[in-house]
Amino acid sequence: MHFGQSVGVHLMLFLDQPDRLLRAPGKCDRTLRRNVFVVVMRRSTSQLFKDLPRITFPSREGIDGTKAIRERDEVEVILAFVVSKARRALGRPAAAGIILILIVVAVGGYYFVTLPPSATQSTTSTTSSTTSTSVSGPSTIKVGMTMALSGSLAADGVMSLNGLKLWAHNVNASGGIYVASLGRKLPVQLVYYDDTSTTSVVATDYQQLVTQGVNFLVAPYSSGLTLAAAPIAEQNHLLLLSHGGASDSIWAKGYKYVVGVLSPGSQYMLPVIDMLKNLNSSTPLKVAFFYGNDAFSISVINGASAYVNSTSSFNVVYKQSYDESATSYTAQLAQIAALNPDVLLGGAHFVDGETIMKNIQSLGLHFKMAAILVAPDDPRFLSDLGSLAGYVVAPSQWESSLDFSSFTPYFGNITSTQFFTQFNSTYKMPPNYEAAEAYNTGLVLQKGIIDSGSLNSTIVRNQLSSESFYTFYGKFQLGRTGIQSGHTMVVMQWQSGAKKVVWPKPVATSALVYPSP
Repeated sequence: MHFGQSVGVHLMLFLDQPDRLLRAPGKCDRTLRRNVFVVVMRRSTSQLFKDLPRITFPSREGIDGTKAIRERDEVEVILAFVVSKARRALGRPAAAGIILILIVVAVGGYYFVTLPPSATQSTTSTTSSTTSTSVSGPSTIKVGMTMALSGSLAADGVMSLNGLKLWAHNVNASGGIYVASLGRKLPVQLVYYDDTSTTSVVATDYQQLVTQGVNFLVAPYSSGLTLAAAPIAEQNHLLLLSHGGASDSIWAKGYKYVVGVLSPGSQYMLPVIDMLKNLNSSTPLKVAFFYGNDAFSISVINGASAYVNSTSSFNVVYKQSYDESATSYTAQLAQIAALNPDVLLGGAHFVDGETIMKNIQSLGLHFKMAAILVAPDDPRFLSDLGSLAGYVVAPSQWESSLDFSSFTPYFGNITSTQFFTQFNSTYKMPPNYEAAEAYNTGLVLQKGIIDSGSLNSTIVRNQLSSESFYTFYGKFQLGRTGIQSGHTMVVMQWQSGAKKVVWPKPVATSALVYPSP
């Protein structure tokens, strides 16, 4: 006998004597029987539907089979209670008339309360399978992260956090993200800590984020800090979106939950080298590689040097790393100058990039071109260095002049120009590509949730593997390991106090100035 028949039989059986169900041993929990009986004795018929929510049920613990039986008994008790009240108030003929309706409601209600939750609010520390904190499911989508708001990476971390905050603001202003498994939109809640640019703090804070029940994780800024967060995300089966960690080594470790939103480190300097090749120099250009000893910079230079060595257009005269925490690089720069290179390629992050340029000036050095990682793309590079920033080149993940809105499929109701304007208005500072890639990270997560209809990290991660689309930031498509394979980079140069895209030619807003004055 299936459940619908069982309810019907019990209704007919107890139509005249519904209190038999309340006395029946083993039919339902003793506390439940007592609660229902009290309601029956103390309330009038007019309070019928007001009384039902006041019935308190015991905790529904145990295996699935036990839960189903308990929930079925509870429904039967309520039905018996309702029929009893109806019979006494309306008489047997009227009560019989509502039996069929009650059966339909009971069956539908039973399957409703016994359906597993389709989305979650809290996450256990060992699995991506989650449990809802209430029958109605979560009230927000919790996105957890740390950012370098102090320490050596603060300039980059603040830009990144502001990009994500702007995305969350825009999402919530539109009503939230639609989650099909819940049948409604949910607002985004960013949960973040200052990691002080320190790996040990990252490890502690991401463990804390897991215990707080975040749905998804965004990586900290930089490859080194991302590498500290990745094992925690992996152990807990939580999606980790990398927006500021580009080292290829991140995706060489077999992580299944780490997804790259930005082009990997090995690709950074390739457009710069293509641009130099296009100069068609009559003699090989002499190149000096001078770079930070962090995972990101090493990945960049390894990719660049391999590319340079594949052509006869270049002659590498120097290749050495430096301590990124040093306050001066004059000794190594003097060694480089003695070799008379045409081009200096290197850098790491914002602080050391500015220091290199200041040291070049203090030594009275001049290169035909200096291409530095990360730092020149930040608007503070110009405000800090003034004319010294002139004609410095940098590979860039995004510039405001790029327009992908005509590409399909296009996701996100924002263009590069709109993003630039809104960010500048909100934070009183023009965005760099770090701010753009952080905002884009939010868009990628949003697309994954909408298309998968889920808040389960494993489901969203799998969905992202099959995605290929454009945003204001460019193309998103993943390689087999989660590395970004769709996005391409451009080259910018400071000219007359403004950033100009100088490569590739189809999107250039100005010609490269080479050699620099």
